[in-house]
Amino acid sequence: MSLLLKLYTKVVESMYLKDKINSAIDKISQQILRYNEHRKLFQNLFRSVKNSLNPSEFPVSFGFKTTDKSFVVNCPETNIEGLKIAGVDGGIIHRSLNFFDIALIRAVGVLFYYMPKVNPIVRYFPEENPFPDIVTSIEPLDQKEIESLISIWRMQKEIKCAISLVKEDLPDIIILDGSVMPYIDYKMINSSEFLVHQYLNLKTLYRQLYSLCQKHHTALCGIVKDSRSAILTEKISHLLPHLSKLKEFEKLLEIDYRPIIRQLRDTDLLFKVLDQNERTFEFYLSNFNEKFDGNLPDFDIHCFYLKTAEYDTPLRIEFPILFSNPQDLSQSISALVISVSKYNPEYGLPSVIIEADARARLQEVDADILIDEIASKVGYSSFSLQKRRARSPFNKR
Repeated sequence: MSLLLKLYTKVVESMYLKDKINSAIDKISQQILRYNEHRKLFQNLFRSVKNSLNPSEFPVSFGFKTTDKSFVVNCPETNIEGLKIAGVDGGIIHRSLNFFDIALIRAVGVLFYYMPKVNPIVRYFPEENPFPDIVTSIEPLDQKEIESLISIWRMQKEIKCAISLVKEDLPDIIILDGSVMPYIDYKMINSSEFLVHQYLNLKTLYRQLYSLCQKHHTALCGIVKDSRSAILTEKISHLLPHLSKLKEFEKLLEIDYRPIIRQLRDTDLLFKVLDQNERTFEFYLSNFNEKFDGNLPDFDIHCFYLKTAEYDTPLRIEFPILFSNPQDLSQSISALVISVSKYNPEYGLPSVIIEADARARLQEVDADILIDEIASKVGYSSFSLQKRRARSPFNKR
């Protein structure tokens, strides 16, 4: 093939690839624009009725179960002088090797004690930079089971940290980074006796934390900072045929709204519906018990969305009903979370969670060093311990 023909072929291939890339980009852009158009429609609808729509009057069969009288509730800030506000977060690095799985896990609790006219006193649990736990498993688990195990290990460490924090310093509120209950698919793990045992230990730890907070009147909540759930929009989708009879929702009769609402995540809908320092009505989320542990103490878990910063998406906040009533607990938790999340208009996380995250984070190099040390002890190279896909000589450039 002549040099000129080679150059021509390269140009044609380059133009073909460029056309394919541009076509893909155009398609994605159109999907995003269409989604934003649909999202804006529902945002405007619910913003227009956010103070007049009464969710406590929704039929019980739709699963809202709330005593709040409006779709959106204002949450004034509170004076936090003299209060102890705590947060817990964890960090984990996992390596799946030829013969075993190994993980480095660390959990850190942070407590801010707010004193008048001075910076808060800060305490760390168990310490500012604790050495991580090193945990291993040689159980014959598949990939999904391994992911569940790693998640269980991390939650066990975090809840143990939270229990110690409550015992030692009796905070007014403790905020967990993530859900306030374990989201593990029991059906997926029940074929492994080892996994079931680990899971039941985790449930026991949660019950201990709930009972301690109940005893000491410590509010407890979990903050899901990057929620992708559609818990609320799914409930709303079943309600829309009834809402479409209202004057404000007449536009819904002109379109097929069902595929649109199915696309919407909760935070996408609520970003423009909620103003800063507003929350949605609280609603029942789940009970803590499952069929196999129905004879043990149970707790109702409730949920709401709260906007703590003007330009940030709402936080999903979950909490168990340990004392008081859901409505009062929602207002108390909201006021405390807002008071420690107001420092950046684009990032509305509580300061205790930001600090706990920074202290709990682990570096990938820590796992590499650990694996090298293990390999030297057992007489293998660290390279030979890696799974085949990590050892391929053909994927290195």
